[in-house]
Amino acid sequence: MQEKQGSKERLIMKRVIACIDSSPCINALAEAAAWIATQTQRELVLLQVLDYYPASYHLGEISGVIGFESNAMLLKELAELEQKQSELAINYSNNLLAHISKMVKEKHEIDVTIIQEKGDFLEQSFNVLREDDIAILGRVGERAAEKNKVIGSNVENFIRGVNCTVMTVGEHFKAPTRFIFAYEYSPTCIKMMKRIAQSDLLKLLQCHLLYVGDHPEVLNEPADFLTSAGLDVVVEYRYGDVAENILDYQREHGIQLIVLGAFSHSKIHQFFLGSITTNIFRNSTVPLLVAK
Repeated sequence: MQEKQGSKERLIMKRVIACIDSSPCINALAEAAAWIATQTQRELVLLQVLDYYPASYHLGEISGVIGFESNAMLLKELAELEQKQSELAINYSNNLLAHISKMVKEKHEIDVTIIQEKGDFLEQSFNVLREDDIAILGRVGERAAEKNKVIGSNVENFIRGVNCTVMTVGEHFKAPTRFIFAYEYSPTCIKMMKRIAQSDLLKLLQCHLLYVGDHPEVLNEPADFLTSAGLDVVVEYRYGDVAENILDYQREHGIQLIVLGAFSHSKIHQFFLGSITTNIFRNSTVPLLVAK
């Protein structure tokens, strides 16, 4: 079921995209998406990609060791099984999307748009997402949840690949009123600072501008810039371990959102490649936002 064509205004409307699956994060994800849609007047889109493996996925591994007649019979049986599997997957997806749509409508009075695709989750998501979207993703997907992983593998690859802002949520969501922006002096952070100043979501929240290092003066310019853009800015300098200080500051002040980015210096060489950012993802109990 593809996204229906609407009026010209609808087509250019900014969107919040909730990436739906059956992970434990699903309810929190829906709440986060509804909150963003309400705060920013964005269109709320539920995106689900059916990326199940068909029954014939492993056929190539065994077809060479069985006879032609047996292989033909197996293909016939697998074709019937795949048809049933496809029908079950689509029915399950439809029921899940209907449930989330109803919940959002009843609790938040928001009508949603549904995009349902088949194929690889990352490939299909990248095709759907636009640069000005805000994508919401569960910290772990349904498969990662089954394996008790802290971070789903798709999360890392998703954040690496998309060009839009991404928020990840766990199993619980509380609407933020403040956020931490962990800053270092780098072209990437300067770019992210400008994105924050223009964000229709973050400009509504109090910004805690946090620097961990030996040169606290680097916050003078970003503090002035964000304040001039209309944000309520609180400046904090700390020394020591970067990840520990970010997490400690969040806990001490009860801040409900951490904003991160692709750091270029050796402390955080590249998003998810550095141990600092991975540590924050593993140990944070609040949503994380990557503003690209």
